[in-house]
Amino acid sequence: MVALLSMAFMNVGTVRAQSELITVSGNVSGDGEPVIGATVMEVGTSNGTATDMDGNFSLKCNPKATLRISFIGYQTQDVKLNGRNSINVVLESDVQMLQDVVVVGYGVQKKVNLTGAVSSVSTEDIEGKPTVNVLEALQGTTPGLIIQQGNSNPGSAPSINIRGLNTMNNNDPLVIIDGIEGSLANLNPSDIEQISVLKDASSTAIYGSRASNGVILVTTKKGKEGKMEIAYDFMYGIQQPTSLPNIADSWIYAELYNEAAVNSGRNTKFTAEDIARFRNGGPNCNWVEELYHKNSPQSSHNVSMTGGTDKLTYMASLGYTDQNSMFKGPDYGYERYNARLNVSHKVAKNFTLNFTSQFTRNDIREHAYWTDWIIEQANRMPPIYNIKNEDGTYNYPAGSNSNALQRLEQGGYRRNVNDELAGTIQAEWEVYKGLKLIASTGGRIWNNNQHENRKAFEGTGDAENKLTEEFYRSLNVTTNVMAAYNTTIGKHSIGGLLGYSYEGFSDKKFGTSRVTEDSKFDIFVGNLSGDKVSNSGSAGDWAIYSGFARATYNYDEKYLFEFNIRNDYSSYFAKGNRSGVFPSFSAGWRVSEEKFFADLKSYIPSLKIRGSWGLVGNNRIGAYQYMQTVTTKQNISFGDKLVETAEFASSNPDIKWETTRMANIGFELGLLDNDLNITFDYFNNRTKDILVRLPVTGLFGNDAPIRNAGEVETRGWELSVNYRLKTGAVTHHFAGNVSDSSNEVIDTKGTEIIGGSDVQNIIKEGYPLYSYYAYRWDGFFQNEEECKKGPHLEGITPKPGDIRYIDKDGDGVIKPDDDRFIVGNDFPRYTFGFTYGLEYKGFDFSMQWQGVGKRNKWMRGEAVEAFHNNNEGPVFDFHLDRWTPENRNAEYPRLTMGSESANNAAKSDFWIMDAKYLRLKNAQIGYTFSQEWIKRIRIQNLRIFASVQNALTFSKMKGGWDPEYTGDGSGRSYPVARVYSMGLSVKF
Repeated sequence: MVALLSMAFMNVGTVRAQSELITVSGNVSGDGEPVIGATVMEVGTSNGTATDMDGNFSLKCNPKATLRISFIGYQTQDVKLNGRNSINVVLESDVQMLQDVVVVGYGVQKKVNLTGAVSSVSTEDIEGKPTVNVLEALQGTTPGLIIQQGNSNPGSAPSINIRGLNTMNNNDPLVIIDGIEGSLANLNPSDIEQISVLKDASSTAIYGSRASNGVILVTTKKGKEGKMEIAYDFMYGIQQPTSLPNIADSWIYAELYNEAAVNSGRNTKFTAEDIARFRNGGPNCNWVEELYHKNSPQSSHNVSMTGGTDKLTYMASLGYTDQNSMFKGPDYGYERYNARLNVSHKVAKNFTLNFTSQFTRNDIREHAYWTDWIIEQANRMPPIYNIKNEDGTYNYPAGSNSNALQRLEQGGYRRNVNDELAGTIQAEWEVYKGLKLIASTGGRIWNNNQHENRKAFEGTGDAENKLTEEFYRSLNVTTNVMAAYNTTIGKHSIGGLLGYSYEGFSDKKFGTSRVTEDSKFDIFVGNLSGDKVSNSGSAGDWAIYSGFARATYNYDEKYLFEFNIRNDYSSYFAKGNRSGVFPSFSAGWRVSEEKFFADLKSYIPSLKIRGSWGLVGNNRIGAYQYMQTVTTKQNISFGDKLVETAEFASSNPDIKWETTRMANIGFELGLLDNDLNITFDYFNNRTKDILVRLPVTGLFGNDAPIRNAGEVETRGWELSVNYRLKTGAVTHHFAGNVSDSSNEVIDTKGTEIIGGSDVQNIIKEGYPLYSYYAYRWDGFFQNEEECKKGPHLEGITPKPGDIRYIDKDGDGVIKPDDDRFIVGNDFPRYTFGFTYGLEYKGFDFSMQWQGVGKRNKWMRGEAVEAFHNNNEGPVFDFHLDRWTPENRNAEYPRLTMGSESANNAAKSDFWIMDAKYLRLKNAQIGYTFSQEWIKRIRIQNLRIFASVQNALTFSKMKGGWDPEYTGDGSGRSYPVARVYSMGLSVKF
């Protein structure tokens, strides 16, 4: 009875409330045009609507309500009704809304008051691109952010670098996601709210010993007050290889083979009849192309929910990505499952709890061999053989003991399943106005399980059935305790931050493998010991304790100052060397706010000059290198037995932090009512005490100990331009950026470090890191007389058509120790990106171009050499322009094979290609349906789109190789994918 009475009173209250509601109608406009799809909400409730194609709306609400009107690109406006039933609202443009507040280390700052070099990337820069991970979508969006997509192998991620190379060790930036270190490749792109790229000491020194390579801060989406909104995003695409080697046709191959045989003193192999048969329907099979599907699908699904009250807001999302491999074979590919829950709870007026959590599962299924093995074998096969026989069996041409396609289709599989669980909980207590105490703790658990089942093929070189199982687990824990204070006294704005941080990491790994007679069994079935079983394992941990502080001051929003300092105490080093102090200072001057600038204000509405200086460190080195480790091995024989011995590693207890001094100066300029914005930065970094193993004499009897012995200087500049133009009903967006970075080795204690094998590089004072080190070619020998007079490789007599090399020391003999030059490097310079977009009513279009203005790539082996290493193949299209007595100005030397190729195959800059390029990275067209059409089915927003990724590439690379290729020069790499896609975004 009580329940019935309660329900009755509630119904009466509801009827009374509804009877007091009024219907408010109105119009929302901005920039002289109706704003379509603007949100109109009754403040404090979930009651709301959206404007139609003409900017009109109608809403039932309380006559004393306050309506909140908002739309992306405009400032949010609150309007009190005071009994009115008709209102007209004009929104003010807010072009830089997403950039007004920028995420920085342990906080946020207004962009206009920033004194450091920070670039901000919003969700608009990554939405709608058919990419599997965020890194691909970021390429070309930000100056100084250097991303190289060397391949599109499922589960792989592009390399990333900020402002070039500062050290001879790891140059990867620190990535922080919601306060803890994480991986961009594991993120669901739909979960990202904003990405900040911190590039100079002013912005990175707060992270101290981990900041010398820059910092990337990612903030994920949070809940929004109001009724629940559900969004669904779907994308489906088709992948195709962008570039495969340009193999010459079989009849051309046969002709060139005969020519090479004659040049090498061998008998010809193919008759005129053979060549005619190849031309008229005989085998003409590109073995590399046969490894790939013509079309490979990929898709993604994302669902998110957001909403809440003034006390509690939430954002929950689920994501699924499925990328099939372009390789042929049984169900190869990559699947990623993402789940996220972010909750903010205002426990009291001055106390808030924030909770973030993320789960990611990566499931990668691939062939059981190694990709370079498979591609190498296919690259070396001439087109005169079919990859399969007429009866469907796999072909094994003479000289080949394996078949790449068989390895893919029947050679077994390797599966990696890894799970990541990450989360943070943060408490924020405003003790009194301006003073906040903040405490957070978070962690990241990573588990990986690899299972491999490699199958043998009877009668081939692949004769070993092998089962492998590996387990890996890591745990990272981060705790921060901070006090922050901000206040304004008249024209003085003062801020301060004081904090303590702890980060600990531990990992364990174990692996076992067994060679079996039958690959049908699992590795855990039965017991097996002896030489058919191998085991391995490792474990480690480290910790960093830190104190940090920040102080900011600005006067009248014109004169800006900031100071940061951090002290890291790390287990990476021995006692006495564990502490590292990293300070920074920066200042800015908003010239446009000065009184003397008033007459220019209408032409130059904003101008800021800023500069910074500071010290940061690099801890991306191996832990415990100061300790002497012992390894037991059975590598010495006494009589007929191997005995166990102890091997002591070289160590150096005196090693300490690498330290980078960073200096930056820049300006930010706004023109045309701030619709045109220009930013420029110049930077100079100098890293000292770089940890390096300098060469030692063989008499030392062990590896060289690590020392603080290197010094490198890196310098460069960045320019970005953004422009927003409105012409009638069309809005145009232009964004361009270009940057350059170069480095120089300043000190290696007078020694040279030469590395590499087929492709050799050198670290030498006065030159860039990892410069190519090779002979320099000087044209081709044109006749016998030149061959006799000219310099020649030691032990080799050249012939007309062979490559001639520069004799550096003038002794007539080309030798590795005396005649090599430094001939460029493969680090990209003059990286650039340009984006154009337009919006017309419901239509939108965008295209993004991206490229590199200077880069060298040393290609080698079967990637460029005809009949490499005495193999039958390959022959590429550019080999047709080879030297002959009738074609002396050729692109390629005379064709040879076997030992006759020794002269031309020498390590020289002849094989170094120009790898600069221009690429249409993404083109996209979309349509957003008007509210008038979709409101009847209770949809808030609906957009459909079509897109293509890696659409066009312009490059001077020979042989069909991709200019972004980052491998060892052999060409044994999975290709970059071109992706045609379509999708939709819908919000309820």
